[in-house]
Amino acid sequence: MKHPLLLVMAMALLSGCDNKSADFSPQMKNYAYLYQFEAIPGNVKSTHQRLFSADGTPLFDVDIAFDQQGCVTHVKSIDKAGEITEVSRSGDQLTGTENGQDVVVTLNKQCAVIKKVTPTMAVDIAYNAQGWVDQISSPASDVKFHLTYNRAGDMTLLSIMKGDETLSRASAVHDADVKKISDVITTVQRNNQSKTVSTACKYKNDVPYYCDTLTTDADGKLIDKQYGTIEVTYY
Repeated sequence: MKHPLLLVMAMALLSGCDNKSADFSPQMKNYAYLYQFEAIPGNVKSTHQRLFSADGTPLFDVDIAFDQQGCVTHVKSIDKAGEITEVSRSGDQLTGTENGQDVVVTLNKQCAVIKKVTPTMAVDIAYNAQGWVDQISSPASDVKFHLTYNRAGDMTLLSIMKGDETLSRASAVHDADVKKISDVITTVQRNNQSKTVSTACKYKNDVPYYCDTLTTDADGKLIDKQYGTIEVTYY
């Protein structure tokens, strides 16, 4: 990170950030997809989440604040290379910088992110009838992200398409225990190869505070291990 947003979104959606919808603010899960963090239930004031490699090397750090209606007011993230994204809300926009460039993020009346513009890229975000992120695209690219959900509102399939060609597919199976809102196993298929990304978290009052993520190849061999910490404040 940061790669072009479409590639960044693929990594974000494979990290277990999708969750059950019943006790979440309306846009919480959508923000989690777009800003790479674990969605948290309840009337959240802020969340600080960090991702580390197995040896403790920092990989990603994100701090997000929300108003009492659940609309994002401030985001600051730092990636492994030290590149920073920081935006603050004024009216229907989030403005600030992304990797040294000015960035403007437009929100709709429901406080959903619908467009992001930097000097080098514009990204459009579309939503389905239920209000979940449905498609992510850029006028400068013929690659599009399509998201599919089950009846409970869990993201179950992410398809990266180039025209009619499927570049990759990520199918997610969520834990049978509905209280384990961030536990998910995702199978990624690309270039006739597959890998499995498994996220298992520890919870307090049904809210995750620590997560392990293991990545294995098609033969079940461990190829990567990461862990994350989650801090939350509430109104």
